[in-house]
Amino acid sequence: MTGMKALPLFFCVLAAQSVTAQTGQAPQERIAIVVDQSCRILPDSDPAVLGDHNDAFRDPVVCHLESVLASRHVEERISSGDRSLVRIREHEFILQNVTDSPAVFVVRQAVPEGWSVDSDPQPTATEDSTAVFRVFAEPGQIVRLHVGLRNAIPMDNEGH
Repeated sequence: MTGMKALPLFFCVLAAQSVTAQTGQAPQERIAIVVDQSCRILPDSDPAVLGDHNDAFRDPVVCHLESVLASRHVEERISSGDRSLVRIREHEFILQNVTDSPAVFVVRQAVPEGWSVDSDPQPTATEDSTAVFRVFAEPGQIVRLHVGLRNAIPMDNEGH
């Protein structure tokens, strides 16, 4: 399977402006495919994607997760000697635009309390405790989005 890394929204906007400048035409309107952190397609998606579904549903061709990893390590700041236990959770969304129109995937990643998003690109928005990423895909295109979450817990530094 081949794919393309997701670009930050800024670069996608520049690309759309470039198409308009070169052709004199605005790029074709994009349909929205909204997915959650478990790759369920949400009812906020375009009706063309939802079909007969009224609730969230899975379609592994449209969205699935790869490289689901968890790790932890100790970080120490040399200047202060402060140490933290850092936990990392990360996964990669594999998103395929199966429509005949350009699409924007709106990926909604829940961020637990005490955790932060540690991803490149960073989310385009944050709504309450949910990070929102926007990923653009042309018809038939497969794109990848890496999302990482980080939690740092200060350690007792006595004795060091």
